[in-house]
Amino acid sequence: MAKTKPLPVKDLQLDLRNFRTVPQTNELRALQTMISINPDRFWALTESLLDSGYLPTENIIVLEDKKGVYHVKEGNRRIGALKLAFKHLSGTGLSIPKVVEEKLKNISTDWKNSNKEVSCTVYDEKEEALVDKIITLAHGKGEQAGRDNWNSVARARHNRDKNGASETGLDLLEKYLRDGKNLTSYEKDLWSGMYPLTVLNEVVTKIAPRLGYPTSRELVDTYPAKFRTELENILKDIGNEQLKFETIRDKTNDFGPTYSIPTLPTSAKGGAKATTPPVSASATSASTPSSTKGIKAVASTDPRNVTRTLKSFTPMGKGRAKLVTLLEEARKLNLDKTPHAFCFVLRAMFEVSAKAYCLDHTSAGLSVIDKKGDEKKLVNVLREIVSHMTAGKAKSDPLSKELHGAMTELGNPNGLLSVTSMNQLIHSTTFVVDEKHICTVFANIFPLLREMNK
Repeated sequence: MAKTKPLPVKDLQLDLRNFRTVPQTNELRALQTMISINPDRFWALTESLLDSGYLPTENIIVLEDKKGVYHVKEGNRRIGALKLAFKHLSGTGLSIPKVVEEKLKNISTDWKNSNKEVSCTVYDEKEEALVDKIITLAHGKGEQAGRDNWNSVARARHNRDKNGASETGLDLLEKYLRDGKNLTSYEKDLWSGMYPLTVLNEVVTKIAPRLGYPTSRELVDTYPAKFRTELENILKDIGNEQLKFETIRDKTNDFGPTYSIPTLPTSAKGGAKATTPPVSASATSASTPSSTKGIKAVASTDPRNVTRTLKSFTPMGKGRAKLVTLLEEARKLNLDKTPHAFCFVLRAMFEVSAKAYCLDHTSAGLSVIDKKGDEKKLVNVLREIVSHMTAGKAKSDPLSKELHGAMTELGNPNGLLSVTSMNQLIHSTTFVVDEKHICTVFANIFPLLREMNK
């Protein structure tokens, strides 16, 4: 029988098997993944808790195991935010909005005393089935005010793990998150809980017979041993919303050949028939032409080139929380409609990255401040950074060539995305840019942004 009582926040353990994400190894990873799935919602909740305190309109639901550990089953976002506020979990490496970060630094003693315990409804672990039913009613169905509803991934995971249903698309996705070779750590966290799973389910159904499998299940079971490259390119493009329903349902333009998926052979009577699986491109040693590597090529002036680059970019290192925030904003911008906004954010990304890189290498004499105590011009700081990165490397070295090209573009006063031109975007009443010019130049300067954040 459930008991309601106040429990210390520090004694509550976040659910490491939350249906919104893949199983996590510890609470910090659970928190990081939970935030990555819906950062705006999490930080809005955190700010509200810091402003108003915890309002016990609904109890936290927990399961108490045999060891007396309290596992949060309902209210993970609220408890995660409180643990962050009390520093029971570290905020290092999280992209915390500035306003929230300031409030976290200035928590009053009264607030701490009022919120160190929360009201919980405690169930014995033997009542797990009942708790699951309660949570399913709250999240798995219609919209509930204040609740973060389960999306298709969470519903599929619950359906598989609790109801024993077959979820081939989810199984393939989780294999990909574990074994995939073409995705970033950011994508792993995000896609573990937010992914166009309905698109994937339809794609798998369509391509299974074309690869010689009578069922989707048999195709999924053979990954990653077979058709690794083909499937991983498809999975990545679905996650990045480059492959959508309108493409896979287009009867006039088959999406399959783009990913080296063969057409379905037809029988003498005109009907489709399955064949033995063809040789996977990922299993051969022969080189594959660039036109068949599974990623559809686009023109250099196409904004999708910029979008793909930013989505695969994962900044690393300390002091880069603001950079991650800017990167998330840049990913959301429509380059066709907001080219100037994109340039403003891009310039900020270079400046923040330069400062972070200098802090990483102060022992090498790098600094954004000159000997007089004045702040150096960004273009000069970037030149010093490039010199540091290429020290001891030959001019013919691939990295030296890339960074030389980036610095040439950024240092040219007349260059479209040069430091001077980006300043003109702010101060000039006539200087304008368009998305086609941005696309062609962006590829030249991105290598420097990437190298400053490795």
